[in-house]
Amino acid sequence: MSFLISIVPTLIVLGVLILIHELGHFIACRLTGVKVEKFSIGFGPEIFHWQGKETRYVVSLLPLGGFVKPQGESVSEVEETGSRDGDYLSAPLASRILIVVAGVIMNYFLAFVLFTSVFMMGRPIPGTTIGSFVDGYPAKESGLVAGDRVVQVNQTQVKNWNELTEAITTSATPELFLLVDRKSSAQHSELVSVKVQARVEDVKDVFGKEVQVRRLGITPHPEANEFERYAFFPSLQKSAQAVWTLAAMTHKAIFYMITGRMSLKTMAGPVGIIAMTGSAAQLGLPYVLQLAATLSVSLAVINLLPIPALDGGHLLFLLIEGIRRKRVSLAAQEKAAQAGFVLLMVLMVFIVYNDLVNLDVLNKIKSMFGQ
Repeated sequence: MSFLISIVPTLIVLGVLILIHELGHFIACRLTGVKVEKFSIGFGPEIFHWQGKETRYVVSLLPLGGFVKPQGESVSEVEETGSRDGDYLSAPLASRILIVVAGVIMNYFLAFVLFTSVFMMGRPIPGTTIGSFVDGYPAKESGLVAGDRVVQVNQTQVKNWNELTEAITTSATPELFLLVDRKSSAQHSELVSVKVQARVEDVKDVFGKEVQVRRLGITPHPEANEFERYAFFPSLQKSAQAVWTLAAMTHKAIFYMITGRMSLKTMAGPVGIIAMTGSAAQLGLPYVLQLAATLSVSLAVINLLPIPALDGGHLLFLLIEGIRRKRVSLAAQEKAAQAGFVLLMVLMVFIVYNDLVNLDVLNKIKSMFGQ
């Protein structure tokens, strides 16, 4: 039941991402004088539609995509109807490039707006109060006690758990001097200095690369949270940093997958997105907006991959046209598009299967039938 409840916020999030992406293509067509015959959110059978002055607006059954159909976008169409004002192929090369990349630009812009909203709205994040200790790690025998609030790490002030973790990780030596605020009674507290020798461990990061990390063996107190909120201009700066960092990490992850340095099993597909959106919805609006912003960046990066069925594939053909001063033949584009579509379908099947395995859905289905 919880999985089904998660579908509603997922459809809303995906619907907004797709709408904004296709709206980018639509606006670019309008700005460049290219007419739009159809604007569709979703694929497959139409749920409902309405006819504008020149554009048919459609909402279709399958919400995993959408498209904008410009007038005269293929050579065969132009040959059949003759060249007309507002044809896509009649537009200058620069206009066609703008139309192709406009969806990606809008997704980056949406992510920027959403992250800015999250930083201005504020969100609870773990504070620096120690909740418990991990057996076998140095913090347990260091003199620290549960309830201590870490104020400084090697004279570096820390205000939340992220800053605490970063201060430990970036310390020049494993030997750490922690200044903690310890309650001596219900009304009084005192500052206590504690020396801890961090354990250095070799682990794999999110990209599968071996890295060294320092660990004390402490966990945050579940109820001692800080509320992170920023003013307008700091929010803009942090939002730009978040979009840039996410885009760079996504590009790096894709490169690592292609080169075999990172497993394809780490990819999340529709089922995984439903689960993540449902979890975010339970935590509150800031978390849903943050997830939507992250997905928007991922959508932008993936759409610009040079695969013929994606915006990046169309952009590749346009760049080749700009260099050759001649369009790539229709036959070559159609073959490439077919190959790209097959590749995407195979990849989608793999990702969905991977989602089902990661979420243990297959075993749950088997248990339902007593297997």
